[in-house]
Amino acid sequence: MDGTVQDTQPAEKRSDEKRFRVAAFWGTPTRVLRTLLVATIALIALSAGMLWATYRTLGSDLPSLSALEDARPVGGTLVLGAHGDTLTSFYREKRVNVSLEDVPDNLRLAVLSVEDWRFYNHWGIDLWGLARAILTNIRQGWRSPHGASTLTQQLARNLILESHERTLTRKLKEAMLTLRIERTYTKDEIFRMYLNEIYFGEGAHGIEAAAQTFFGKSVRNLDLLECATLAGLPKNPTNYSPVRHPERAARRRNLVLGTMLDNEILTQAQHDSLIAAPLEVSPIRRTDPVGAYFVEEVRKYLESSYGADAIYSGELRVYTTLDVELQRIAEEAIETRYVELETTYNLDHTRAEYESLATADAKPQYLQGAAVALDPKNGRVLAMVGGRSFQQSRFNRAVQAMRQPGSAFKPLVYAAAIQAGSNPSDIILDTPLVMEMGGGRGLWKPQNYEKTFNGPVSLRYALARSLNIPAIKLQAQVGTHRVVEIAHAMGIRSRLEPVLSLALGTSEVNLLELTAAFGTLANNGVYARPWFIERIEDRFGKVLERAQPYHEEALDPQTAYVVTHMLQSVVDWGTGRNARNLYGLHFPAAGKTGTTDDTADGWFVGYTPDLVVGVWGGFDERRSIGLPGAVIGLPPWSDIMRRYHENHPSRPFHEPGGIVSEAVCADSGKLATPHCPNVQSEIFLKQSRPRQECDLHTERGIDFEPGRALPRFERPAPPRDPFPGNPR
Repeated sequence: MDGTVQDTQPAEKRSDEKRFRVAAFWGTPTRVLRTLLVATIALIALSAGMLWATYRTLGSDLPSLSALEDARPVGGTLVLGAHGDTLTSFYREKRVNVSLEDVPDNLRLAVLSVEDWRFYNHWGIDLWGLARAILTNIRQGWRSPHGASTLTQQLARNLILESHERTLTRKLKEAMLTLRIERTYTKDEIFRMYLNEIYFGEGAHGIEAAAQTFFGKSVRNLDLLECATLAGLPKNPTNYSPVRHPERAARRRNLVLGTMLDNEILTQAQHDSLIAAPLEVSPIRRTDPVGAYFVEEVRKYLESSYGADAIYSGELRVYTTLDVELQRIAEEAIETRYVELETTYNLDHTRAEYESLATADAKPQYLQGAAVALDPKNGRVLAMVGGRSFQQSRFNRAVQAMRQPGSAFKPLVYAAAIQAGSNPSDIILDTPLVMEMGGGRGLWKPQNYEKTFNGPVSLRYALARSLNIPAIKLQAQVGTHRVVEIAHAMGIRSRLEPVLSLALGTSEVNLLELTAAFGTLANNGVYARPWFIERIEDRFGKVLERAQPYHEEALDPQTAYVVTHMLQSVVDWGTGRNARNLYGLHFPAAGKTGTTDDTADGWFVGYTPDLVVGVWGGFDERRSIGLPGAVIGLPPWSDIMRRYHENHPSRPFHEPGGIVSEAVCADSGKLATPHCPNVQSEIFLKQSRPRQECDLHTERGIDFEPGRALPRFERPAPPRDPFPGNPR
């Protein structure tokens, strides 16, 4: 034997042992199936748990579907006029709801063709459309990703989910909300809500608002081309706007028509005929709502005090001081008179030329105007015109424009002088004036508007004829700083330079504050701060804010009355006399023209006991108009005053105690004697009335000393006015 051990086990036994070892390693078939089943159940349970947790977490944040029942703007703020007129409402969306029956079949088919042709066949999420979009994106390399959002998904996204960020969380919320909408509403109800909600551009939410905005008609009356145009807008309302981008809108319309051809809604002949038609839109011409500039001031105040959310979602009620009737009168007066000026004087850059441009994106360069009307007793802003078109320029020239008032500032100088003891009959020399400006700036040689001098004149005459030299000399007598103090007390809030040229209105002010200063004269010397909001209420009627009028005595009543009496001469026979001669004013009124040296600004500010109105005219970019205040400001001012007092009886100015009337010599300004040839009645403050009799005229005639300037007894007729109204 060679010692080798032989394997004597049968082959069958060795095979059984091998099978045993394999079975021991893998387990029996029953055990394998049991393991797989347990794992599957565990995976399903885990997935279900995750889905449930996701649903509970995200679903709890989903808004109620009740908002879908009647898609409408969130309640905004209502702004009311002084007599309860609705001026405007502030809201985020412009929307008018319609029923599905009101929407033409062509429009419904056009929307379905381009947005969701399988809308009535899917359950909210179009899996076939999604797969097709993915394949298209893969073929195009995701250069311009195609989406597959159904109408229901768009409704969920645009109406309820404010955030459009591309995150997994938002996508899941959108899908959950889409399915919820589909379970709750019928397809027709969803389609109706979609058409009433979707944004079409230019502020139009919903198909009816879009039809009105772009075609000036109801959705019921749209033709096939108009339907195709609107159906193409929701994809990108800004880019496809037929108003702003007509060529792009036409291409998009034709794409919609192509989808209608593909879906066999149109025949080839119809399609070819329609795509050859030009794009035609008839947008509603936007006109300014009444009091647009006033309302904008209200909006800015509300936003600064309560925030944007309160304005657009808080359902506030704002009661203002605006008199709608007077506001319309003021707007019509400004526009009518300035169209006349553009035509009569052939002004450059007229409003008509501006509006005739194909695109009016450029800043308006035509003649602008502004007007403010106040109740002088309490400061209520009754009317405000900030420009000729709010749509074309939102710059409010009544409160934002700082301009030189020219001679319209002179009454404030005279008020300071009268309060200091001067009298309307005081004589002042209107003679050449030369002053050293200092600082190496040379000599200042101010002149009157007509470039002439009048010699000795009374203060009343100097103010009525708007003479510059007497105003400068009078301010020098009173003291420039005192004039600044009086002006601020009367209502000027802007900084005033304490220089002699201030008497000529060289410091810039705005129209509202200058009008308020004149209101101080109308209100017997008491300044009433302008205000424009009566009260603000919340949605439950609780008063959040109520106006608190502010009054402050700036002048004594006697001084205010004397200055008013002098300003009546401006209207009766001075630079504003055309108010009576041409524009039909036949009741007591006082006021003052204003023109800057370069005729870049024209003003008239004036008042009756119950109304003070200021008017300004000029170009936004300061340049010469070539016309004075008596032509720019006086005509619309006269129109406003006349039309207002047709329905509001006028009355004379109230004369306070402490006013006396005396007969004075017109040449000397002193008490008249039997020898004075030119005697007139004049009013005075009792404490400052003249005490001396005229020593210029005696029994011998004119009494004068050698070398003494001889006063002019009979003033010659004033020089011929270069423009109607004797401009100043």
